Amino acid sequence: MKYFLLVLISVATSIMSYAQDVRVREEAVRLLERGNAATTPVKLPDLERVDRFRSIQSSGSGSTVNEGTFTRVVIQGTGRRDEIVFGDYHQVDVIVNGGLSRMQTQGVAPAEVATLLKITPLYHISFNGEDVIHDIVNHEVNGRAARCIEFETIVGEKNRTNEVCLDAATGAIVLEQVNEEHIEYSDFFEFAGAQIPARIEYSSTAAASMEIQQSMTVLTETIPDVLVAPPGAQPWVNCRSFRRAFGQSMPQPTPGNGGTHVDVVVRGVISADGRIHDAVVQSSERPDLNAEALETIHKWIFTPPMCNNQPTSAGASFTLHFQGR
Repeated sequence: MKYFLLVLISVATSIMSYAQDVRVREEAVRLLERGNAATTPVKLPDLERVDRFRSIQSSGSGSTVNEGTFTRVVIQGTGRRDEIVFGDYHQVDVIVNGGLSRMQTQGVAPAEVATLLKITPLYHISFNGEDVIHDIVNHEVNGRAARCIEFETIVGEKNRTNEVCLDAATGAIVLEQVNEEHIEYSDFFEFAGAQIPARIEYSSTAAASMEIQQSMTVLTETIPDVLVAPPGAQPWVNCRSFRRAFGQSMPQPTPGNGGTHVDVVVRGVISADGRIHDAVVQSSERPDLNAEALETIHKWIFTPPMCNNQPTSAGASFTLHFQGR
């Protein structure tokens, strides 16, 4: 009987902590939908987009700065060319008539490149059942009035206090503080019926900081050979049928006796042999655990991905849980 009463108390406490005003949530969803619409182009022309970015990795001995560029040329109805240069990494994708040719210097892009492609031209988010809306308040962001939605994301044992702010006049998303990532968008310009940020500042507790300068221009002249695949490019096979890899052995790091739980996210390629190759750390709150995370991930075994009934390779992300570390 006493056990039953304790369960009731626990459930009641949980319900109270998750409670939210449905009218506040309704307004928050409306504001975010307006923000996503304001920053999504209506009809894109032929265009050239250029992102110049700086990655800043801080450590006890100082900061390491690396620079890179991302360019995208789009010929509507014909094809697209993407090119990324970041340190020793170089990738070119040419997409014509639905076919893709790729040249890259390594199998998995650096973490900074993955972050760049995620948050540009602007990272659109939406609320789901894990998000509890607390309030909508007035703030200033970059000297302009903004409406800020304060919410909490509850996933398992982790509660994240988050915020997204929208420009009070234009409705554009100007700040996202979500799951330990802080993104500020500023210096907006209008392109194809949308508000596009020319400047993006990114910081995270688990990854390098970044500064991005972004531009988009309408193409009025033909760029010679822009859709010709570069030397060494490999055609990507169109998978008429695809079967993803399934884990067979995926050991997690050895638990410790501490009171904290840390996740390290790793990206890599599951190859035809069922092993993970070219693994890199995507995000980590504890860099001292990165080497152990990579060592552990190379022990994982999968069934191979299958393309047209033949073993192939496929990129994926993996989360290593360090319990009590």
